[in-house]
Amino acid sequence: MVQGIIDALRGLNDLLTAGIAITAFSLLLYALSFNLRDRVARSFAIILVCVALVSVGDAIASTTFSTSQLEFWMRVQWIGIIFLPPAYLHFSDALLETTGRPSRGRRRRLVWVMYLVSLGFVVLLPTDWLVGPVVVDVAPAPHLQRTSLTWFFAFYYLSAIAVSGFNLWRAYQRTVTRTSRRRMRYLLIGALAPVLGSYPFLLFGSSLTVNHPLIFWTAATVSNLLVSVLLVLMAYAVAFFGVSWPDRVVKRRLFKWLMRGPVTASVILALITVITRYGGRFGLSNPVVVPIVTVTTLLIMEHLITLVAPLWERWLFHGGNPNKLQLIQSLEERLLTTADLKDFLESVLAALCDRLQVANAFIVVLDTEGPEMLLTLGEEHPFEEIETQADLFNVVAKNGGGNVKRSG
Repeated sequence: MVQGIIDALRGLNDLLTAGIAITAFSLLLYALSFNLRDRVARSFAIILVCVALVSVGDAIASTTFSTSQLEFWMRVQWIGIIFLPPAYLHFSDALLETTGRPSRGRRRRLVWVMYLVSLGFVVLLPTDWLVGPVVVDVAPAPHLQRTSLTWFFAFYYLSAIAVSGFNLWRAYQRTVTRTSRRRMRYLLIGALAPVLGSYPFLLFGSSLTVNHPLIFWTAATVSNLLVSVLLVLMAYAVAFFGVSWPDRVVKRRLFKWLMRGPVTASVILALITVITRYGGRFGLSNPVVVPIVTVTTLLIMEHLITLVAPLWERWLFHGGNPNKLQLIQSLEERLLTTADLKDFLESVLAALCDRLQVANAFIVVLDTEGPEMLLTLGEEHPFEEIETQADLFNVVAKNGGGNVKRSG
């Protein structure tokens, strides 16, 4: 019974780790697409790269059975861990600058020094100096051995995070408006995500994790759930930096980006995992079922997002007046360019010609300067002689075969 719960938690933890990688990569693309010109967004993008490396390395390492590949992906994971401290300090410096406290040179020099130090750690990563060989047959999960240099890196990591947290707190203290303080609180809370989910605390071992694997996997699952939520919260707060859009547009764009990216990909990944693990019990062949389920789920998710998007936008982002938001949502369909109008009229005119079996037709606009030919259909153009409104009525009278009553 207990082992079954542990296996379920371990599988859920693997899914959450992959979901964090997908979310981090999707938010990285969002930052690179919309507000990369802002220094806060650029530094946050570096944090996302680190989180993505950690999550991807962890996710792939959990699925491999080769010891050499397991060690390789664990060391890839460490690249993100190593660069996370200077990335955090870089982010806190950029954030503090937005509150009117630019660096006088010391903070920026410290950031570059820490990037160089982290680069030095990465150079040592292929060796066994920073971390040792992989330990496979030790509960609750495989991990790299610690060395004497590992303790120094842990001190370096925690010191950088502490200084970055102090800078973030200073930035929060310097905000003066209620809106700024609210978003800064989101940043302070969300900034815990990379710290909680990136550092391999199992590296230092513990008798509690060895003797009580259920506690370990429960804590790991809860931690990954928190990281997923806090990472989105942090990205939400950063999304307002460096853009000139109203809050409604920022929220709508980020929410739709998350639904089309991480949510859709995570649902597909979860279904593929369930089919891979349990499909054989129901006689389902993985090579046949997995592509069908993937494509079908993708189409259904995209269709649901398109249908439900206007509803959740009015519910979440209406700003107290859902009727006005509904009007704004329909403006794109209501506004027509000249080309749109001509395309629409051409469709109507073509349908009338087919209905009446007429080979040629035209639409004329009457204005103060005389009739203007807006649209013609057919190969022949017998209406070039129309120059005045009287000529137009004469043409209509001849083609209609009846009396045409002129109106002033």
